[in-house]
Amino acid sequence: MILITGASGHLGGATIDFLMKKNPNTKIKALVRSEEKGKGLKAKGVESAVGDYLNYDSLVNAFKGVETFLLVSSSTMGDRHAQHANVIKAAKQNGVKHIVYTSVLGGNPNSKFSAGIDHYKTEKDIKNFDIPYTIMRNTYYADFLPDIIGNAIESGTIYYSAGDAKINFATRINMAEANAVVLADPTSHQNKVYEITSGNTYTFDEIAAMLSEITGKQIKYADVPTEALKENIVKTGMPNEVAKLMASIAESMKVGEFNYYDPALENLLKRKPMDLKEFLKGVYQK
Repeated sequence: MILITGASGHLGGATIDFLMKKNPNTKIKALVRSEEKGKGLKAKGVESAVGDYLNYDSLVNAFKGVETFLLVSSSTMGDRHAQHANVIKAAKQNGVKHIVYTSVLGGNPNSKFSAGIDHYKTEKDIKNFDIPYTIMRNTYYADFLPDIIGNAIESGTIYYSAGDAKINFATRINMAEANAVVLADPTSHQNKVYEITSGNTYTFDEIAAMLSEITGKQIKYADVPTEALKENIVKTGMPNEVAKLMASIAESMKVGEFNYYDPALENLLKRKPMDLKEFLKGVYQK
């Protein structure tokens, strides 16, 4: 049986859909935070288990009968590393045979991306737990870029803090399909670390030019100080800790942490992943 954590979220849910397309008879269990969140999955014939990364006993119960699982990194603010450690320990206790973990591109202890340090620690834990693993180091989600772009189509300017760095963006749907490929045949991907990227990298000036071409409106990019970015995020009503996290993403982009290409995603999909320009056309082209 395959357990998918974060199953009611976009990445986990899409991974389940791809697994079911590959083999409708695959036994899948979904970890959800409440019975309500599991209703949609139940309608698809997916078994659900209610659990939380912070509730160890619920995790132990969820892992019963599970051989392989996808650990979708926590979206809960706080000590992500401790949450992930809980999940890994519960999996080990139940004799799980393979862990697939969604990490971040180039995770390292000195990352400017604050959550990237938690990812690095989790990767280390997984490798030390002596369970076969596959680590999916995802680049920045193209799906999050419209939030950064904000009202630039109306205002004519993208305000962000990535300098002139090149950044790799890949789509969540491509990442989910890659997860499903690995989960469907984990022994072929045992103890591998995949840097999950699309084929191209772009600066925000180039992204602004793409948007200008797609929308027919003149759009430019304005680089702003990170502190100003953080202040603007707080002004929108976001908690300070969220603003710090989002600012750390911009900082990591600026120093080149997302300026990377690897063919792993293309190899897993057996085709070229969606390019950023194609994604933006889907969002902004009328």
